[in-house]
Amino acid sequence: MSDKGTISILLVDDEVINLQNVGHFLEQQDFQVTTAASGNEALSLLNEAPFDLVITDLKMGDIDGVQVMKTAKELHPQIEVIIVTGYATVNSAVDAMAQGAFYYLPKPIKLKELHALVLRATEKMMLRREISRLKQRIKAQQGTTQFIGQNPEILKLKDSIAHFAQLDCNILITGETGTGKELVARTIYELSPRADKRFLPINCGAMTEDLMINELFGHEKDAYTDAGALRPGLLESASGGVVLFDEIGEMPLTMQVKLLRVLQEKKIIRVGGTTEIPIDVRLLAATNRDLKEDVEKGTFRQDLYYRLNVVNLHIPPLRDRIDDVPLLVNYFLAKFSLPGGGIKNMSREALHRLESYDFPGNARELENIIERSLALCDGAEVQLHHLPPDLNNSPQRTIPNVQTANPRKSLEENQREYILSVLKSVGGNKTKAAKIIGIDRVSLWRKLKKYEKEGIDIS
Repeated sequence: MSDKGTISILLVDDEVINLQNVGHFLEQQDFQVTTAASGNEALSLLNEAPFDLVITDLKMGDIDGVQVMKTAKELHPQIEVIIVTGYATVNSAVDAMAQGAFYYLPKPIKLKELHALVLRATEKMMLRREISRLKQRIKAQQGTTQFIGQNPEILKLKDSIAHFAQLDCNILITGETGTGKELVARTIYELSPRADKRFLPINCGAMTEDLMINELFGHEKDAYTDAGALRPGLLESASGGVVLFDEIGEMPLTMQVKLLRVLQEKKIIRVGGTTEIPIDVRLLAATNRDLKEDVEKGTFRQDLYYRLNVVNLHIPPLRDRIDDVPLLVNYFLAKFSLPGGGIKNMSREALHRLESYDFPGNARELENIIERSLALCDGAEVQLHHLPPDLNNSPQRTIPNVQTANPRKSLEENQREYILSVLKSVGGNKTKAAKIIGIDRVSLWRKLKKYEKEGIDIS
């Protein structure tokens, strides 16, 4: 279990003496304690910040402890709640436990008993969090997301994604155009505790400054001509979720100042308004530019750069992980093959040509090449002449010699390994596997039957 000092407790009681005494005791045990002298104050604090544990009186003048518990669990599903009351009846105890209370403690409070309950509640909470982190890490490692690759740098990146997805910190994703920056951002979102909320990608290079301000912050009624009604902004509508600022290096300096304020204050003001509106978003940013160089040139704010770059995830270009080309080819062949028509193969010559190409457009360019080639191919196998003419005419890179003991695998072998690995990752569920691979269940069944006839273990 983590150090107790990392556990935050919200203590709620409308009896000031009890509040002070219990709060002082818990602080002596090295817990972080915030006190609320009413149910309304507790709800306000729960809306402002997350807590690990709530200890609340049941009977209070304004809002009772059950309502505090319900709101706490709605806002923070993993939170634990201990109900304390002088009205110790069996019925109220059963009711509180049935509605989600961790435990029911009668007054007068025995501090040793309370301490033991707090330790048990926080241990349960920390265990649940650890299980959640492990599940998310396994999910990422099993490839349920579609970030394809087995290159050592990509495996390292996948592990970083799984780790940092659980931390609610800002992340700067860097890489050349077409490497999959938005895909990394979506994967972080899907593996994060915010996955049940909205994912909002915003292209900073596609909007003027005025349009960006209006879209991000919204406007009040009559804020300007034609503003006939109040309109919440994108940041407000995405509260609780994850926002990706793509092409962040294209954002104008004046807009950078406004974004910095949002990051610092966690509040926005609509155009034409005066009221600050709190928002809760996790910010991801992506760029193909060298932001350090832009900072030196004065085209990007240094303070914003440090705010965004809490964690940097860099995606290597495809030319630096050419060993992933067969896997990507396999995936795109499955993705763009017609339903029911089976997955087409690629000739060794065509695959060899792709492996000797530099891919200035990275994985996105490879995806377009495969889609185009399949459109031209009327047979069962994509041939060299189906590839784009400019690719066939471009200079070829030298492919390193492969030792005889480790011969280059055919596309069919790579395809088989990919299908079996997906099947294994979903516990043998053929329906799920077919969906991930991008083919129908019948086509997958035929593939597996073929592998069985070849004496290959598909279990």
